[in-house]
Amino acid sequence: MNATFNFVKDRAENLSNEVTQICSKLISFNTVNPPGRVRECVEYIEAYFKSLGVGTEVYARDPEKPNLVARIPGKRPSRILYLCHTDVVTEGSLESWTHDPFGGEVSEGKVWGRGATDMKGSCASAMVAAKILLDVDERERAYTEFWFTADEECGSSEGAKWLAETGRFRGDVCIVGDSFDSTPRKPAIDVGCKGSMGLKVKVKGRTAHGSTPFYGDNAVDKLLKLLECGRRISDFKLDVPPELESVIESSIRFALDDPDLTEEQKAAIMKQYHYPTVSLNLIRGGEKSNVVPDYAEASLDIRLTPGVDFKAVKKRLESLVSSSGVRDYTLEWHVMKGYYESPSSKAVEKLSRAVEEALGVKPTLKLMWGGTDGYYTHVVSGIPSPAFGAGVKGMAHAPDEYVTIENLVMTAKVYALLPLIYDG
Repeated sequence: MNATFNFVKDRAENLSNEVTQICSKLISFNTVNPPGRVRECVEYIEAYFKSLGVGTEVYARDPEKPNLVARIPGKRPSRILYLCHTDVVTEGSLESWTHDPFGGEVSEGKVWGRGATDMKGSCASAMVAAKILLDVDERERAYTEFWFTADEECGSSEGAKWLAETGRFRGDVCIVGDSFDSTPRKPAIDVGCKGSMGLKVKVKGRTAHGSTPFYGDNAVDKLLKLLECGRRISDFKLDVPPELESVIESSIRFALDDPDLTEEQKAAIMKQYHYPTVSLNLIRGGEKSNVVPDYAEASLDIRLTPGVDFKAVKKRLESLVSSSGVRDYTLEWHVMKGYYESPSSKAVEKLSRAVEEALGVKPTLKLMWGGTDGYYTHVVSGIPSPAFGAGVKGMAHAPDEYVTIENLVMTAKVYALLPLIYDG
C-alpha cells in the first residue's frame, strides 16, 4: 500500500499544471450568485469526466443551476463523497481588483479570480483526484462520488439542500471542500462549523417635520436603542459541548498564529467560541432628511458554536431587547444551527490520516467560523461531514481572490488518498 500512496502523491505533483489550468478555466466561467447560472461551468466539468471515461449524472430543477455527480467505482467497503459548489459571490467594485476577476490569471504561484478560494480551487483538485484514482487498482480504492453543486452562496435551495432533502446523498463520509486555512506545512481539518441566528428588527414610529421632532416618534432613534441592548448578547457565556473544548483550544491557537493580527482582533478570536459573535450588517430608516422617520429596520448576524443551546441564546436576546423600553417593534428570526463531528470520530480520524500521509504533517482540528453545505449532508442526510480544501486564509469573498498552486496539489493528494484509507 505504501507504494500506492507514493504513486498517488507523485502523480498529483506531476499533474500540477493540469490542476492549475482546470482551476483557471473554472474561474473563467462567470457563476456569480445571484443569478447563479452555472450551466456552462458544469458542462465543462462533465466533459472532463467524460474524457476520462467516468460516468456522470445531472440533477436540476432549474436548467441554469444543474448539480453534477461523477462516480468512481471501487471495491473497498465504504462510500466516500466529495462536496464542492460551482457558484461564487459577486466580484464587487472592479476598482478593488488588480487582476481580472474572471481571467483565471496564473502568476506568482497562484491562480487569481473570483471563486479561486471559494471554491473552484477545491473543485479543480477534486477533478484531478478522480483522474488519479482511475490509475489505482479498483480493489484498493473505495467507491467515490464527486459532487459539484449549485446555489451554495444563496441558500442552496437548488443545490445541496434540495439534493439532501430528496435523498440523493448517501455515504459513509462526506468531505466538504469549503475549507480555507490549510497549507502543506500547516494543514487543518474543520470538524464542523458555526451556526447562525439571523435577527431582523423592525420598528414603527410616527412622522413629523424635522423642525418639530417632538411631534413625531423617531423610528431610527428607537431602533438604535434596541440595537444597543441587543448587541450585549456578545457577553452571554455559551455552554459548549465538553468534547469540543480541545478543538476550540486548537482553533484559537491556529487563528492566533498570524503576525498581522491587531490586539483587538486577538481579543475577539479568544472569545470567538465561548460567546456569540454579533455583526450589524444592514440598517435602513428614513425617507427624507427633513422628515422624522416612521419606520426603520436592521439585521444582526449572530454566530454560535455548534452544540450550544440556541433557545437559551434567543431567550436572552429577547430579554435584552425588551429591556430597552422601546415599543412597536417586531423580531424576525432565521436560524440555521451548525454541526460538528466528534474529534474522535472515524471520519475525522481517517481524514487526518490521509492528510498526514499526503503531507507528512499532522493536521490541526478546528471549527470553521462560517457555514457550509456540510450542514445538509450531516444534519439532513446523516453523513459525517468534516471539511478540507484548497482555499487560502482570508481570501474567500475578497478582492484579488486567489488560490496557491501548492494548495491545489495538496488537496488533490488528500482527496485521492482518502479512498485508499477509508474502510466501512
